[in-house]
Amino acid sequence: MSERDMESAVGIPSDGVPSDETVRQEREQWDEGKTVKERVYETALTLREPTPVSVVADRTECTPESARRHLLWFAEIGIVEPVGEGQPAQFQRNRAYFPWKRANEARRSHSSDELATRLETLLEHDRAYQDKYDVSDPTQVSAFDIADPDDHDAVEAIWADVNDWLTVREEQRVLEHAQRLQREQQSAPA
Repeated sequence: MSERDMESAVGIPSDGVPSDETVRQEREQWDEGKTVKERVYETALTLREPTPVSVVADRTECTPESARRHLLWFAEIGIVEPVGEGQPAQFQRNRAYFPWKRANEARRSHSSDELATRLETLLEHDRAYQDKYDVSDPTQVSAFDIADPDDHDAVEAIWADVNDWLTVREEQRVLEHAQRLQREQQSAPA
């Protein structure tokens, strides 16, 4: 199932504009003390499709000028990206920002040794899955080629392995990125 299909399945239409109920629930989660900037930030993180500034303003209960100012600032620091030229101005979240953020958080919260140890553990899991399924990549595993299609438990167990293997690979990428960030920080002039 694609990301767009999954979004539709959880109540966010493929055009990226949430239902009134979704917006109401989002607003209920905000503390009364949240600033407009904080509300725009939380909303910006959900912009999977190009979304007009006016929609962001409506969702965050602020003026379009305020929403635009904050979105432009978030674009400068890489959280969102402006989409297209012209009017109305539209933004969507920067998909590359989130892996970077996770890697940066790992870099800050773990020592070089801790990152190396965790990465080695993930690599061992990766090698174990490669040996178990005799393929080099989780996308090459076909549950129906391995298990009897009528054996739902076996098929689900294989899918669970594949899902876990994909997670192992994603975590490897994050930790490798965190190690690169640590090396860059250590080699940067003081």
